[in-house]
Amino acid sequence: MSATLVAIVCALALVMTVWAVAIAALDRRVGRATLVGLALVELGVLAAVVDGVAALVGGTRPVEFATAIAYLVVAPFFVPAGALWSLSDRSRPSVLVLAVACFAVIVLLYRAFLLFGVTR
Repeated sequence: MSATLVAIVCALALVMTVWAVAIAALDRRVGRATLVGLALVELGVLAAVVDGVAALVGGTRPVEFATAIAYLVVAPFFVPAGALWSLSDRSRPSVLVLAVACFAVIVLLYRAFLLFGVTR
């Protein structure tokens, strides 16, 4: 996996995490700008997953192969699930679900990056 791509996606996800916490602190709802930011994070996650799959097809074999595959499969679902939850439940804490989802993306991508660094 590309370190630059993972760093960019993690930075975007961190910005969206802080943004979601700020929205919750201001007692606002999810708006169009937030959804655009989440779409950018999701595009970045999809690019990182494609990069990871390309590395697997290219012959990279992480030591924890099943875990690496699980991270690549699960990572694209966090942001849409958080967005759907936040849009369906219009309460104040539902915006914090976006913060948790974006932070989970950071953890998943960084952990997948570390797993791809330890190969057989």
